[in-house]
Formats: sequence, structure tokens, C-alpha cells
Amino acid sequence: MVITSDVLNTVDVPVRVTATRRDGAAVRLAVAPTPDARAMLATSAVSTVNAVHYPAGTMDLRASGAGTLSDLSTADVWRLAAKGAGSTELVVDQGRGPETVVVTSGDAKPLTDVTVTLAWANRTWFFEALVAATIGAVLAAFALIDLWQSRVIALRTDEAATGTTTSEATV
Repeated sequence: MVITSDVLNTVDVPVRVTATRRDGAAVRLAVAPTPDARAMLATSAVSTVNAVHYPAGTMDLRASGAGTLSDLSTADVWRLAAKGAGSTELVVDQGRGPETVVVTSGDAKPLTDVTVTLAWANRTWFFEALVAATIGAVLAAFALIDLWQSRVIALRTDEAATGTTTSEATV
């Protein structure tokens, strides 16, 4: 399975890629610059992720190629790689894009029944909350000033109507 830069680099935050095989066999993730990954996979039969649908949590796959996949572990084009039994993950930062993630079986067997998860943090909520709190504080300050001013005006209106002044004395 191939996750191209068209999908991987659409967000500007690090993306955690997790691959899990149901049968518990070996799984390998590798990240390379997109042109290098394309050259490595040019004649191989692969499934490419075309789109990710959020919040449905689904991916559109496109099959291409007809040849067998060569041993990718010996190539020196991979910037990041992770291998595990049953499951593995790695984090792809966006500073070196465009990059492509390749998910393979980690051995000579075809990759079947695999779940791939892409996760990223949406940190904009903090700034949205900060703006909302600031606007709320400004509105509260204006409301208090307006309340105070209306109380002072009401006292002055009462004094003008009765012709008396009110003063307080403390003992």
C-alpha cells in the first residue's frame, strides 16, 4: 500500500501512520521522497491511497502495476522506516515534503488484511478558545462599565429632581 504526498502532505502538522495486520505477521512502514518512492515502485503491483474521508474514517484505494514488489529493505532511499510483528507506527513530519509512505509485509509475503490509520493533531482549538475568552472578557468589561455609568447617572438624576445632595459620613 502506498500513501502518496497528495494525501500525506495535505496537513501541515506531523502525521502518525500506524499499520496493523490482523494475522500478526510482519509489517513494515517506510518513508521516502515521492520521486524516489515512485521509482522504487514503478513496475510493482500496489494499492495507492487516493483520498481520505473524514470523519467517516475511510480511504479510497487505486490498484496499479502488475509486477512483484522487490525487497525494499535494501534500498537506501528511505528516510524513516519501522518494522514490527503485527503492528508498527511512525511519525512523518511535514518539513521534508513531498514524501510518500510505503506499507509492506516486511517479508516476501503479499500484504493482506491490513488496517492503516493516519492521525494528526488539530491544535487550532487552543487559539479559537483564546480568542473567544478574550472577546468574552472585553464584553464583560464593557458591560460592567455600562452598569456603573448607568448607576452614577441615575443617582445624579435623582439629586437633580429632588434638589438635594446625598453625602455619606463615616464615624
